[in-house]
Amino acid sequence: MEQNTSSRSPSPQEILLEVELDENEVKEFEKQVKIITSPEFSPDKKSMVVSLDVLPLALLEQIDFQVTEMPPRFAVPITDIKVTEGLDAVFECVVTGTPLPVVQWFRGDMCVTPGTGKYVVSQKEGLHSLKVQTVGSSDSGLYCCQDEGKAPVFLKQVSDVEVWQGDVARLSVTVTGSPTPKIQWFLNSTKLIPCTDCKLVFAGNDHSLILPYAGVQDEGEYTCVASNVHGETSCSAQLHVRQRKPGFPCFAREPDSVRCAPGFTAVFEYTVVGKPCPDVLWSKGSEQLFSDARHSIAHRPDGSGSLTVWDCVEEDTGLYTCRAVSALGEATSTAVLTVTGNPYLILAGTILEKE
Repeated sequence: MEQNTSSRSPSPQEILLEVELDENEVKEFEKQVKIITSPEFSPDKKSMVVSLDVLPLALLEQIDFQVTEMPPRFAVPITDIKVTEGLDAVFECVVTGTPLPVVQWFRGDMCVTPGTGKYVVSQKEGLHSLKVQTVGSSDSGLYCCQDEGKAPVFLKQVSDVEVWQGDVARLSVTVTGSPTPKIQWFLNSTKLIPCTDCKLVFAGNDHSLILPYAGVQDEGEYTCVASNVHGETSCSAQLHVRQRKPGFPCFAREPDSVRCAPGFTAVFEYTVVGKPCPDVLWSKGSEQLFSDARHSIAHRPDGSGSLTVWDCVEEDTGLYTCRAVSALGEATSTAVLTVTGNPYLILAGTILEKE
């Protein structure tokens, strides 16, 4: 067995190998390792070459693998055929890949159209066939089967982001392609690896790089590269992290969202820090709130405080924003008040009865 040095670099828990085994050896080998790519028969059909990732046995019960992308390949290609005039000619091939590839048949440079009645195209899992019905001399020619994939295209490119030091930074793209493109992120040409300080998430075609606590060391040019077997494309943007000055306002305790029944009292509590001690402003939507018959705003010298909403009604439901403001800047936190008609459905937050 030889170590494969041409593929990607392994993580500390992985050993990348390429081995050649006969059929019985493959069955036995599969009991010892986790194979996450498909085997491929050698040209003489007497053995198979398996590109695989091997993990220590101790980790197999802890890690669940799923193949999310594998380039299309012709496991069994089409071959030349000879047929007697008046009979049907059938071309067959087996195409593998993840997700399952979509193929198109051609005669010369012309796409085969099944609707003409001359051709019948069928597909069952990875087996694809083209039937040429009642062949004549005019049907002779070159027939081919091609993967109908598409190179990656960015529907939304990454854009420049500016955040305060310690805040969350998110860089996002939307990309499409077939097969599903592989997404990689780079900072100043250095590939980023997922970790506690760098999250790579996706939902469908939307991909994001999230830095939970952005620092000045995270500043620079971020590049997203999308690639598949049909091509590669990239886009870049800048991240700028603004440094907080000593004493900059921040929340030591952010207000929690509250759910309560009509007639009850909801309380949002917070604690802010900063030098000088910041002023605190509350608003619901775009409307600033003040202490009145239905609202009570309290702020104590130690930075703690609260917003109380008395005798809640359904119209009080909404997004409440707390702003801590000083000469050095401001910090913002939000919470949601949900007033439900069911007095027994109280799920979260601080709920008090009015005395």
